Amino acid sequence: MGDDERQKKRALKTIGKNLSKDRYKFYKPRGREIQAPFARLLYELYKSISMVRQLVQTTEASSTLKMVVIESLMDERQRAIRDSLDQRVIREKTRTGDLKEVADHVKDSMINLVGSFDANKVKRINVLYGNVRAFVEFCHFDYYFTLKKFDSAISEDSFTYKPRFDGIAAEYVVDDIRDFLDVAEHLPQDADWDAVFDVLAAYRNVETVDRDQWRKVWKTLSGVIESQVLRDVVRHAGEDPYWEPRADGGVHRIVEPYLNEIKIDAERTLQKISRERRDSRIEQLVKQVFGTTVVARTKNYTDKANVQFQRIEGGGYAYVEAMNYLKAYLLDYFKKDVREIVQDLLIVRGKWVTNVQAQQVSDAYHGVLSVSEQIINLDESLSEEAELGQKVRRAVGRVVDRDRSSQKFARDVLDKVNAQVLRLVNEAAQNLIIIGKNLKALIEDIDRREYEIITNWKELDAAIETPLRDRMAGMYRQLFHVVQLLQVYVGKSN
Repeated sequence: MGDDERQKKRALKTIGKNLSKDRYKFYKPRGREIQAPFARLLYELYKSISMVRQLVQTTEASSTLKMVVIESLMDERQRAIRDSLDQRVIREKTRTGDLKEVADHVKDSMINLVGSFDANKVKRINVLYGNVRAFVEFCHFDYYFTLKKFDSAISEDSFTYKPRFDGIAAEYVVDDIRDFLDVAEHLPQDADWDAVFDVLAAYRNVETVDRDQWRKVWKTLSGVIESQVLRDVVRHAGEDPYWEPRADGGVHRIVEPYLNEIKIDAERTLQKISRERRDSRIEQLVKQVFGTTVVARTKNYTDKANVQFQRIEGGGYAYVEAMNYLKAYLLDYFKKDVREIVQDLLIVRGKWVTNVQAQQVSDAYHGVLSVSEQIINLDESLSEEAELGQKVRRAVGRVVDRDRSSQKFARDVLDKVNAQVLRLVNEAAQNLIIIGKNLKALIEDIDRREYEIITNWKELDAAIETPLRDRMAGMYRQLFHVVQLLQVYVGKSN
């Protein structure tokens, strides 16, 4: 320990001797005093970068500066590809083109854009951003706070007053000099300052630095940094001969995140357009089927009930809309209009050329009736008083926040309920498709001069007040829209 202390004293003594001969005259080792020339250098730097400090904030500007840096080094082809991936351009293309074709174009454009950034261009971009970032951090050193210690009369960001700097004890500013070196020594000696200032000008649409003034003061500062005189000042004044400034943060890699953001934005735009089209299509289909967009027939398998499943990841009733619309159609139309025409008239009173087709329609009709009863029963079984509903609530009650293992039982119960709903919706859709196809064939048959499927059309037509063909055509259109509506939620049935 004694040897270490002696070595430290010898090192400090050597540093002090060197500083006493230094040409910059920043520091007086005898008495440990920071001299006016250092304050004057700091003041000239402060004047040259004051506007940057006011207009460019390090935290909020970071992402925008990255974009400006990258785009400043992009060629015309790259800019054109980037512009083609803008949200407004994508939306415009989807108005006149197929969404899938636009999505394929976006994918190809992203591949081309990524491929256009070779290793050399990426390196240039990263270096330029590193230089811009280092300069902005340098500008945000608290010059005013430090300079006020040398002359209390100076004003912040005002340079009409001619300051009078006096030497002060190093202990009052040694920490400030440390902070200054932490940012000053990160300024690259070989930086292309015009490129840096071009980026800052593009960021704020105004020149933020007097370039000639900066070149003059930079010449002095770079000499100071190269001489390491301020390092020695801190070491001597702080009695730490081995002190080093904060290490550089390393290379900034900004191209890949920038390209990923463009890709994500483009994909989100396509997804949003797809959702908008889907919602619009649903709204149109619901209105075509029910004559209104406000339809509520399910009692327990509802969005309102999903509130209780918020703590369950991926949990909840998954096919609420499909079940609601299907139940509404079956209760409001199928059991009335379809029963009257398909069951009571066509199947029972119709004289079919072959029983095979009649049996097919009958089986599909009764299949839908069976689904209707099952849907009603399932919806009722989820009430608070019913056994299944109580089971669901007990499962939810076991869930503990942030404990995924406690969610397993609840997810299993909900998965079984959702699987049952999906089966019923698909089964209904399949049978409705069969009924719809046969209705279409029967409409064509009633228009023929010689009937091929049912032979007593005139008798059937006379049995109801409105023209039978019109009733069947309206029923077919409604069936067609119902099936399309269900397929939006559960996919196309085979």
